[in-house]
Amino acid sequence: MNSISENQRSIADKGAAMANETIEKGKAAAERTARAAEQIHSATVGTMRDYNLKIIDLAQVNIESVFDLARQLAAAATPAEMMELWSSHARRQFEMLSEQTKELAALGQKLAAETAAPLQRSVNQALKRAS
Repeated sequence: MNSISENQRSIADKGAAMANETIEKGKAAAERTARAAEQIHSATVGTMRDYNLKIIDLAQVNIESVFDLARQLAAAATPAEMMELWSSHARRQFEMLSEQTKELAALGQKLAAETAAPLQRSVNQALKRAS
């Protein structure tokens, strides 16, 4: 009775083989996920740096514009001249902010696309393997 029957041994071997196969598939999936995460990170680091630098550049331009206005207002001779300077500045600032918003939106879209592309490839590959 101590000996295991051939049938029981066969069932145990099949179970062990299935468990090993499942473990290997899990390891492969984890490696693919790690590669996809690495690709996402690599793709987005440069664009995120560009986005941050663009925000800093835009802030600098906006601050310089405010200082230019302050200088001009300090040199203005009449209240009418001050009002003209102020309204002219407001108009330019509105146009500039509109353009800056477009630039940031374009960078944001690029960042989203670069983030989504490796993730989409990974999902598509996983779906192909599953089917």
